[in-house]
Amino acid sequence: MTVLTTERLNIRDWTAEPGDLARIYDIYSRAELLKPLPGRDERVPTTDIEVGWHLHPDSWGHGYATEAARALAARELATGTPRVWAVVSPGNTASAAVARRLGMAYVGRRTDWYGGEELDAFVLRATP
Repeated sequence: MTVLTTERLNIRDWTAEPGDLARIYDIYSRAELLKPLPGRDERVPTTDIEVGWHLHPDSWGHGYATEAARALAARELATGTPRVWAVVSPGNTASAAVARRLGMAYVGRRTDWYGGEELDAFVLRATP
């Protein structure tokens, strides 16, 4: 199911199809992506909306993360959501650069989302 379409991308949910499963396995079994964010503590209620990206290395450097995240954030803000967040592992300069290209402002560190892990937080606020 397509969630959103941009000029170059069809953003959709993963499926249980063999091609999707192989790609997911390939992405998350790579050493450079082995530090995924720990699971969110669902017992901590939040109304925060987060946009994030995990891409296969063969998709790096093409602007896909920026293009997809920009479209998703814009769609969310258009619904009346006051702000969209992104959290980035400290030292992940590529993801921090994506957040900045989206117009997000760095607001410090957060520890309340992913198992208490300290993460760099960026926010994009709706314009009045």
